[in-house]
Amino acid sequence: MNLTNLISALMIVESSNNDLAIGDQGRAIGCLQIHRAVVLDVNRITGSHYRHQDMTNRVQARAVCEAYLTHYGKGKTTEEQARIWNAGPQGHKKKTATQAYWAKVQKVIK
Repeated sequence: MNLTNLISALMIVESSNNDLAIGDQGRAIGCLQIHRAVVLDVNRITGSHYRHQDMTNRVQARAVCEAYLTHYGKGKTTEEQARIWNAGPQGHKKKTATQAYWAKVQKVIK
């Protein structure tokens, strides 16, 4: 599966495609439920200047997710990339913690 299709599936799992979704007690926003730390990390990795408050913009949110997964998910399977999105750069190693999340993503993919 390509990254574009995975990100579309992640958007369904994270927010039911709601660009204005707010979760994790206000710390995660947008269709991909992006935390401030992810934005800062992507800015560090790519030299970009994304702002956390702009993650309600679908185009920017997708770009941040793509940069994050391209960096941390390089050479990884779709499953590993989904787990990384859910639990951070080492998320693919957190099998128990990300098991339910991966099951949701798998359901959307199928």
